[in-house]
Amino acid sequence: MERYKLTRIVEMGSYLAVKYCMDFGRVALDQLDKIDFSLVPDPPLTEQVLGGARFAGAKLFLGATRWTVPEWSGTLYPRKAKAADFLTSYSRQFNTVELNATHYKLYGRDELLKWVNQVDTVSDSVNHSGEFVFCPKLFQGISHRGALKGKEELVRSFVESVQVLDEGVKTRLGPVFIQLSDQFSPARQVELLEFLASLPVGIQWMLELRHAAWFEQSQRMADFYRTLSDLKIGLVITDVAGRRDVCSMLVTVPRVLIRFVGNQGHPTDFTRIDAWANRLQQWYQSGLESACFFLHLGKEELVPSFGIYVGRIFKEQTGIDTAIPVLEEEPTQGKLF
Repeated sequence: MERYKLTRIVEMGSYLAVKYCMDFGRVALDQLDKIDFSLVPDPPLTEQVLGGARFAGAKLFLGATRWTVPEWSGTLYPRKAKAADFLTSYSRQFNTVELNATHYKLYGRDELLKWVNQVDTVSDSVNHSGEFVFCPKLFQGISHRGALKGKEELVRSFVESVQVLDEGVKTRLGPVFIQLSDQFSPARQVELLEFLASLPVGIQWMLELRHAAWFEQSQRMADFYRTLSDLKIGLVITDVAGRRDVCSMLVTVPRVLIRFVGNQGHPTDFTRIDAWANRLQQWYQSGLESACFFLHLGKEELVPSFGIYVGRIFKEQTGIDTAIPVLEEEPTQGKLF
């Protein structure tokens, strides 16, 4: 969808309440023009990890942070879609989802199997291959409550449950991301590395760091990220206005998970996506194997149309097929979806 069309949609929908998916690093809309959103050059480690030729089986996954959004009825979903059918409709349009629900509750296998079955009922996907990737967030009882040591049983329970996501006909277990709190600093580096080294193999673990000290330019931090690469632990890259340091462009394995935090369709959202399309193209040319790109826009109503823009430009720039939503209905003047 052309930029001007979505800009017009944002204007028409300005009366709607803002629903933030992620408050970390957000700034006021009137401050956005003062921020340098440029993506920093690739650090030396990224150049080393992606120092090869284009990977023949490279994949690109695009999605949102949840599927339980009634405002998508009539655009991303059929107008009369029932809530119980939202995941099925969602998986026809996008090919991944950031599964934050697993951060707040330890799900049983049977509960997650229901989601797998809903995806497997999709007879055809709108504009992607049909493979659908779930990317669960690690349970907060492991990552946010007390020390990381002594959590072996919780980790075992978590892994046993989420592995069912890899057992469907169309579903796959994607990267599992470990979000650490803003207060978790490099002072706990040894504890963190011991925990990461103990994690079960066979899963692509991704680490999301937030404390500013992790992003300091020092030999200590360079050694830490090299150790992550040796352990095959990936990094979550969060692109958010108020914390440009966490958009570090550090790649420790040839797979990335990117959390893009937009600002309600502000013009900078588009220029930032354009920059990501260029960077992903470079990374794929250098051997990137897969990317999961998640949209946090601050307004759920914008995800369908913005997703079209992102899917189109990513496919055009990278040459890799990805999800490009096809709206059930086009928005009309005076009405936001």
